[in-house]
Amino acid sequence: MEEINLSKSPPASASGEPMRNGGYHRREPDKMASLSQTYGSSIFFRRWAAWMIDFILIVFGYGGLVYFIAKKVAETESPNMGMVVILFMVGSFCYYLLLEGLTGYTLGKFVLRIQVVNGEGRPPGMIKSLIRTLIQMVDTNPLLFWGLPAGICVLVTPRKQRIGDMAANTYVVRTRDLGKVSQKKTGIFAGAIILMTIISVVFAVSLISTLIAQIVKPEVFTSKDNQFAVTAPWNWSRDNSMNQEADISIKNEFTDRYLMVLSEPKSDFDSSMTLQEYKGIIEDHLVSEITDPELGSASDRAVNGYPAIEFTLKGEVDGIPVMYNVTTIETPSHYHQVLAWTYASRYGRAQQELRKIRDSFREMNMM
Repeated sequence: MEEINLSKSPPASASGEPMRNGGYHRREPDKMASLSQTYGSSIFFRRWAAWMIDFILIVFGYGGLVYFIAKKVAETESPNMGMVVILFMVGSFCYYLLLEGLTGYTLGKFVLRIQVVNGEGRPPGMIKSLIRTLIQMVDTNPLLFWGLPAGICVLVTPRKQRIGDMAANTYVVRTRDLGKVSQKKTGIFAGAIILMTIISVVFAVSLISTLIAQIVKPEVFTSKDNQFAVTAPWNWSRDNSMNQEADISIKNEFTDRYLMVLSEPKSDFDSSMTLQEYKGIIEDHLVSEITDPELGSASDRAVNGYPAIEFTLKGEVDGIPVMYNVTTIETPSHYHQVLAWTYASRYGRAQQELRKIRDSFREMNMM
């Protein structure tokens, strides 16, 4: 009788894998690899267009948000750019890592109806997404030939993969080839796109305005007799209708910020007049002109080397709450009042710009 060898290995499948219970198991083919091989160059253009959408949203939307927050935290016109760059890089990395890993989409891919998937047609998960995103920092980096390495790979590889796809074993396919997308999921992403677009537009405008303000030469506004001047950003303009007696009258109509300079020769006053006494005269006059005045404390300043006194005044003008920043300045030949104001609710955001314009005040013959 033939002896049976119980140590012999069980039968193997065609793929070389041993089967349980004497049965046979065939490994599922990589469906997405086969699907990707049917695509032509059109998938490249979809991927490129999706990348451009994401690039614009990240740079002008998220980038503007980071710059705005950094500026608010620093409370200066020029925030720490190192911090801005770090926050921007981390946020951009997480944008791709989380969205592609959990859903297979970015906003750009959703618009172009393409999706990142694993071999089974599902979202790739965080590990594969991490691999893709790390390599994306190299092969689609706009600073490295504007993402040319990724574009070449997608065009020449049989499965239309970039380097990150090949490393993570992922594919970018058309959504319609994956079957029907649930209406709930589509609605959530449509809402996300609309929200992200609105946020991007708002902060893009803020970022572009800030950049323009830094690049465009500020405007110099001189007094009627060309003896005095202030410098204001490009979006300020002259408005002589505010007060006929003002030597300089300017405004930023878009943000409702206003500033006037009224100058009086020292010869119009007694020779014993002091800056403190002049400040008292101006203070009494302004308090009498508004309703429910709230006078802030005064502090000594130096404006372009001239002695000055600053104080704030809150009250109502024609039923509208207004906040004034008032500075009286003494120059060799004149006393001046620089009167800046905006709506009381907006003063916190406006005071830095108003003070910066105030501090630019100078006599023309001292330039």
